[in-house]
Amino acid sequence: MPRLVRRKPLLDRIKDYLNPGDFLLWLSEEFETREWDSKQFGGPVALGLHVVFLIARANSGSSGNSGRDDVFGDASSGSSWLTYIATFIVYLLSCLSVANALYTFFRTRHYRLFETSIDAPQNTPSARRVRVDSSPATASPLRLLSSVLGDTSAESRAHPDPTRDVWEIAVWDPIPACLRLFCLFSPGHVLVYMLFLPTVPSDPRPSITVFTTIILQLLISSQLLLLQSCFSRQEKDTSLIHKAVMSEYD
Repeated sequence: MPRLVRRKPLLDRIKDYLNPGDFLLWLSEEFETREWDSKQFGGPVALGLHVVFLIARANSGSSGNSGRDDVFGDASSGSSWLTYIATFIVYLLSCLSVANALYTFFRTRHYRLFETSIDAPQNTPSARRVRVDSSPATASPLRLLSSVLGDTSAESRAHPDPTRDVWEIAVWDPIPACLRLFCLFSPGHVLVYMLFLPTVPSDPRPSITVFTTIILQLLISSQLLLLQSCFSRQEKDTSLIHKAVMSEYD
């Protein structure tokens, strides 16, 4: 049997095995590199989220038993755990919708313009001067906060150096599946559910309230899907026109 030269202690191996960082890194790489089909993934997932959210919202009990006397306490105690679970699912899906919206809007891909003069201003708010030897920017809460507040460092106020600085453009690059999921299950959809459901006992026409909720959901989804479709078509048309213009110059 070969002799073991170095072997990590058992406690360190257990810590490495239970380290969630490796799993999160693997999950992030799988999510970023896998080709997600927006129609096959975004649509069914959004429909499932709507169904689960409706069931959880109906059983959350936020307004169903507020106006009723608790005569038999044991009868309602059996369903209290169901109410807590339903409320937890409602807030969980709400946070998921907000997180998907933020990830969709703030996911960018960075490009550096090495052949562009650093003295020439760029007509886009996505452009900023960076050091040539700096690492590419990554999406993070601190990066988002700094982009909102603006760069106030001494290097950003210094005169541009052609040998040291370069223009970097952050291009919006959402994942198609996340964009489709935002169109079908956005924070606006969650807000409509929160405002109209569940119906209160004093509502004289609960069926009209439910019907209004469904119409509003369809209207929001249709508008967002139409906007996404028109923007994608405009991008393809613009790319085709640019290709034709460049071929004419050649």
